[in-house]
Amino acid sequence: MNDILICKKDIGTFCSNLKEQFTVYGVKQKEEGFYVFDEIDEFSDPLKDYIPTILPPKKYLFPQQETLLRFDTQPLPDVKPVIESRKQVLFGVRPCDIHGISLLDKIFTADHDDKNYTRKREETVIIGMDCLEPCYEHALCASVGCLNVDDGYDIMMTDIGDYFYTSIKTSQGEEIVRKYSKYTGAGEEDRKRFLRLRNDREGKFENKIKTDISNLPLIFKNADNDPVWDELNDRCLGCGRCNIVCPTCYCFDVYDCMDLNMTSGERCREWDACTLKDFAVVSTGENFRSTRGQRLRHRFNRKFNYLMTRYNTSFCVGCGRCTRSCPVNIDVVETVNAVIKNNKTDDK
Repeated sequence: MNDILICKKDIGTFCSNLKEQFTVYGVKQKEEGFYVFDEIDEFSDPLKDYIPTILPPKKYLFPQQETLLRFDTQPLPDVKPVIESRKQVLFGVRPCDIHGISLLDKIFTADHDDKNYTRKREETVIIGMDCLEPCYEHALCASVGCLNVDDGYDIMMTDIGDYFYTSIKTSQGEEIVRKYSKYTGAGEEDRKRFLRLRNDREGKFENKIKTDISNLPLIFKNADNDPVWDELNDRCLGCGRCNIVCPTCYCFDVYDCMDLNMTSGERCREWDACTLKDFAVVSTGENFRSTRGQRLRHRFNRKFNYLMTRYNTSFCVGCGRCTRSCPVNIDVVETVNAVIKNNKTDDK
């Protein structure tokens, strides 16, 4: 299927039709200035007023808490895995969050398939909503190479006026467009307008990182003793909010919950955060990252060094949620640029 046009007045019907087969999640305004992904009855994406949601849409693929298995100890040990999923549509996902989901796809299939994640991912349709201008002051998507997205979605929609210029990426995307939407083929003039809008946006997004993003792994590798970590140690509260709102953080804790009969229960996992005090505590009581500065240093290395080296892409997708949510105003751009400045050499 070639690129198509969907009239804005027909988007509500498209969304309603999707609900015949899928649970549909989209963007809702929770209160002034704050948005969430939640189940929707009708399409209500705030478009130009959109600010990244409080939590990223990864919560529908990697829930904050989920059961991994249920078990009985009597009369004989019996363990049954629990893998829950349902057909769902994530409607209006922005490029930064699509990048985040794509990175989680790599993580949860790297060494072995995490069935609790991959089953949900297989049942999920992602309908993206392209960004033509910065959404708010904390966004740094262009700085980390996440403004443009080439895969990780089924359908991508771009606002070109009275219509959404709609690009179909997958056979699943083509199937639901044919089945549930009213559309027309995009003409040459429509395509020229789409390309012009995409080209015009390039000058609107500031490059906030003071070096090429590819330089960051080496810079952070040599920044273990940077004074910025001592400064942040005195500011950081160790609350973990930056981890919890991040689209690419995937650490979790696993624990068993016994029923009152003490013979049955379930094993659960829930989100964990490397900035929390007990995250790096081992069984003998030692804590290998005992200070808040050390834990923040680890978090920044996860985004710009360790995983970036392994996967050759930034694990910060530029949504700015961590900066916005930090109660003591630790800014990811300011921190990265401070490390760059302190560790700059003549050949960088």
